[in-house]
Formats: sequence, structure tokens, C-alpha cells
Amino acid sequence: MSVYLLGIKRFEYKVLVRLNSIIAHRVLRGLVLAVTHLGDLVTPFVLAGLFLFNAGTRPVGIMLAAAHFTTYIPVQLIKEAVARPRPYQAYRNISNGGPSLKDYSFPSGHTTSAFTTATVLAHFLPAGAPLFYILAALVGLTRMILGVHYPTDVLIGGIIGTVLPQFLLAFLS
Repeated sequence: MSVYLLGIKRFEYKVLVRLNSIIAHRVLRGLVLAVTHLGDLVTPFVLAGLFLFNAGTRPVGIMLAAAHFTTYIPVQLIKEAVARPRPYQAYRNISNGGPSLKDYSFPSGHTTSAFTTATVLAHFLPAGAPLFYILAALVGLTRMILGVHYPTDVLIGGIIGTVLPQFLLAFLS
């Protein structure tokens, strides 16, 4: 392993150990679990469904669904190709603060989903963009706190969830 990659690995480990200690606090753990669910695939599809009910907001719902399909497939392919174990599986002193997960760590699907939703909503509701992206970033942070993702998983998930929907929006708008 190169010195550069070893340095990144050490940095990620130190960040994760610090963040993961937050789940020891019961109230904070509950808050973290609530925020992390904003990145579940269920959340954007429920949101898309709500937008589909109104003819005026239907384009938002269609774009949300299309963008999530567009980002989901590459994320799953990358997860299988890279096959990176989750932090709680790789390190004994990193706790799993959520349910046990069977898929791989890289990239973060929850973060991708949260940034995909933020990007689409920011396109249609630009005044809300700061809030949408702050919530997406918080989802990524919670994934690290829970010990299920490394910082680079979250970073790449955020990039995928921002860039691919922007291409889709440019192509379909």
C-alpha cells in the first residue's frame, strides 16, 4: 500500500473513532438514527409519490424517481466491484450503531440518495438549496457516526448524488 493511501486510511480511522463515540449517548444515537433514515431509498420515493399527486409538482416527482434510478445502479455496481468491508467489520473498536448490513461500504448509498434528493429539489426549489444540501451532508455524517461508512465512502456518494442528477436535469430539462 502506498504511503498516500496509508495516510488516508489512518486519517479515516481517526475520524471514525471520534465520530463513532457519539452513539454511546442514547439521545444522540436516536437523533443520528432519525437523520440517517432521510437517506433511505424509501424517503425519496415517498416524496416523489407526494409530488406526483399534484399536476403542478408532477415534474419534480418524475425527476426524483428518475434521478434515484440513475444513481442507484452505478452505486450498486461500484459496491460489488470494490467490495470494501464496512468500518465496523474492519475494526474491532468501531461499533455498528444501526442494523447489521450485508452489502459493501463503498460508496455510501444513503449519502448518494440524500444528495440525489437534494440536487433535484434544489433545481426545482432553489431557495431551499442550502437546507437540502445541509440535510444531505448530515445524512453522510450519520453514516460515519454509525460506523457503517468511511469518509471516502460518504465523499464519493455525495459526488455521485450531485453530479449524475445534474447531468440528468440538464439532459431532460
